[in-house]
Amino acid sequence: MEFDKKLAFRGIRALYGNDGFEKLQNTHVTVIGVGGIGSWACEALCRTGVGSLTLIDNDTIEITNLNRQLHTTPKTVNQTKVETLAARLKEINPTIKIECLCVKLTPENIDEVLAGKTEYVCECIDDIDAKTYISNYLHKHKSTFIVAGGAGGRRDPTKLNIGDVSTANGDALISKLRRELRKSYGFPNNGQKFNITCTFSTEKPIYSSKEDYISGDLPAFGASMSVTASAGLLISSWIINKIVQG
Repeated sequence: MEFDKKLAFRGIRALYGNDGFEKLQNTHVTVIGVGGIGSWACEALCRTGVGSLTLIDNDTIEITNLNRQLHTTPKTVNQTKVETLAARLKEINPTIKIECLCVKLTPENIDEVLAGKTEYVCECIDDIDAKTYISNYLHKHKSTFIVAGGAGGRRDPTKLNIGDVSTANGDALISKLRRELRKSYGFPNNGQKFNITCTFSTEKPIYSSKEDYISGDLPAFGASMSVTASAGLLISSWIINKIVQG
């Protein structure tokens, strides 16, 4: 059976209009990090009719990802995240164009890897050093992008928000990003906006027991799909609205 895009995406056309749908079809979005937040953002972008994606992540699937990452099943363990997720997205929309880059972005390769891929970007990693130089790079290149805050250790997705990195409160990951951007790249510290949008949670993180963490049985904190997926959907919604309104 031939895939009929207009029929498959008629709900999207009804919501965003035919012009909005055409914008989505003709837009490329880069997603950096396709784990607990990024994998759900990718699915939403795909199901909303974005025509082209680049997925960037150098990690492979582990069974411990099962609680929060879209592509994780017992059958996909040890597969690359980008290739496994791409296969799923192609099943949803056979016409979508997907570039898979199983690579870690570094200050040395970021120019080459992101060349021509910075118009719309979802940044969904939790490595604070990488998060800092990627955010600065995208800001300098005037990208339309959004940064994921912390989602681990939270149970309540209603505590998620979207705001500027300069004023986001209650999220340790975003606080570290704010501090590092000021320290390393001269971002303002007088209350001025950074013009970098992020998700952030105001919920106080819940940590595992000290005994279980010290013994190595548990990580410092766990994660709920209800929260990580909600963060991914917030990110995708923000990007989608920027595309349609552009």
